[in-house]
Amino acid sequence: MIKLISLVYRKKGMSDEEFYTYWRQTHGPLVASLIPFATGYVQNHPMQWPGLTYDADGIVEMWFESENDLRRYFEWRGTAEAAELKEDEDRFQDFKKTRRFVVHEYQFETTRRQWNAGAGLPDGPG
Repeated sequence: MIKLISLVYRKKGMSDEEFYTYWRQTHGPLVASLIPFATGYVQNHPMQWPGLTYDADGIVEMWFESENDLRRYFEWRGTAEAAELKEDEDRFQDFKKTRRFVVHEYQFETTRRQWNAGAGLPDGPG
């Protein structure tokens, strides 16, 4: 499985609420209806979490069955058929800042090991 991971950045001047609402409610369904060759599309919206800061405003994951399908997707982005998608991206994101990673995905099943709270944490609290 080939995955395209993109770090996404909002346009300057957009509030968090405007960006995330538009991305989820407008752009997401548009992507799902338009993109060819991908087997999946996921948006990851960061959560506020104590002690964490984020470089990007979000992360997109797209899955492809083969490198050839990914190449064909990139070729498609250069066609007139992709214009609607690219125009929509320009409405809410700073595409010049977007960073992409093409990766092989390796999945491992976890055991969902239970933790004995009475034993304490290995490095203390938190």
